[in-house]
Amino acid sequence: MASETTPSPALKQCPSLVNFTIGWICVLQKEYRAALAILDETYDNIALAPGKGDRNHYVFGRVGEHYVVVNLPPSGWQGRIRASTIAYDMRGSFPRMRFALIVGIAGGAPSPKEDVRLGDVVLGTQVVPWNTGKWTQDGFQRTGMTRAPPRELLEVITFFDQRLWSPGELLLSKSIEDIASKAPTGAGFPRPTKDRLYKPGFAHTESTCDCLQAESELPGQLCPRARRDGEPVRVFQGAIGSDDVVMKNAQTRDAVAKRENILCFEMEADGIMETIPCLPVRGISDYADEHKNDDWQLYAALTAATCARELLLSISRGVVARFPLTITGDLVDRYMQGACSTPNAFIGSETERVRQNRDILIERRDFLRELVIPGIRQKQRTFREDSPELRDEVQRLRDSQKVLKEHLQDLNDILADHCDLYSSRDPAIREEYQTLKTQLQKDLEAIESFASITGGTLKNTGDMLTHLARFINDIEALLQLGLYQVSAYRKRIYSALQPCPLDA
Repeated sequence: MASETTPSPALKQCPSLVNFTIGWICVLQKEYRAALAILDETYDNIALAPGKGDRNHYVFGRVGEHYVVVNLPPSGWQGRIRASTIAYDMRGSFPRMRFALIVGIAGGAPSPKEDVRLGDVVLGTQVVPWNTGKWTQDGFQRTGMTRAPPRELLEVITFFDQRLWSPGELLLSKSIEDIASKAPTGAGFPRPTKDRLYKPGFAHTESTCDCLQAESELPGQLCPRARRDGEPVRVFQGAIGSDDVVMKNAQTRDAVAKRENILCFEMEADGIMETIPCLPVRGISDYADEHKNDDWQLYAALTAATCARELLLSISRGVVARFPLTITGDLVDRYMQGACSTPNAFIGSETERVRQNRDILIERRDFLRELVIPGIRQKQRTFREDSPELRDEVQRLRDSQKVLKEHLQDLNDILADHCDLYSSRDPAIREEYQTLKTQLQKDLEAIESFASITGGTLKNTGDMLTHLARFINDIEALLQLGLYQVSAYRKRIYSALQPCPLDA
């Protein structure tokens, strides 16, 4: 999926998709390019059956021991609503995702207290919709709600901070240089040398502005700043301004930043935080004033991506697994319906496609067991047996089993289209075909039993859950046996296609 100028590790066979529990969201192609550069490995994604309606494209990768999903941003897609759509679709395809990192660029809001400069990184511990509100006789009154990452992600910042300030533990600039040095010729991430912060009120002129000159001819218009020694890239923590409008005025920038204690401005985090627990990681590419340009964007995208990488390297997979897993019912529906929405999306022989589709079925079956059924148990402790909340969850379980049944029927139809294998000259192929056909019929019968359990025939939800737990143990054995049969079936087919040796 990478462009010709995008550094990307070689593709490898993808691990099980249940291992991908971290999302990486970017909205600009430069941010995507930086994301690919920091991955230790990338994998093929031929086994993905996305949630219904998900039009995102993804790259699967690894950072240390963590498996991450990176979205491929459409050209020209920016802003709160579009970023929210990307996150929503991603969550519908990867419901086991614990959190996401929003990694990209932003406009800095430097102040005497916080000397934010180009190339620095801001970790968003708060997200402020600074332009959502109303004007009253007393001035602007913000009505948008300030959001924050969950406690677990704020603790990740603490782990990262500990590494950052421990002698010899982590030198961020070296990590950035190491990644940049691996980029192919012409596809690097050079650090620009020109970093000018102009005084508020100094107007930009299109062709003759001082910001366009190789050397400043108006040093009196520059904000005086001390020479920075030591680490060229510094990491700040604090509030990020996020709204569906570009900040491009130094006086407004300073006023809003002072009022809300904002370190930088961007356009996406607020919308994404409505959908999934997330942490914004922003590299500073300009000063959110009239003198905006693209010179620092690629390097700032890399500093943010490298910082996000080091954040992940500060925690283990075990820590991530303990993050709370919550997902709305509509996203559960989209995930389940995705099993049947693209039945012909896979490549390979028919038996290979049956195997891949069956893997998808088992994955979704496991998801029901891991999240939906425990969710019903939780609601059972909170609500009455006849409460609408509990009935809704049971109905969702009922609908999900219907999707699984449709999926199994698709597999059964695929085999029916190849009934010629039943008349094969090879008795082993005939036997394997019939065994697989019988197994799929048993699976369909098992799903029918699933339907009767969730169909309200039992006295109460507690009885349903008890029977369902017993049923799941039975169906797991059936599905695993079926998977074995598919594998054996494939081997028989391939063996039959090999030329037979001549008799001596």
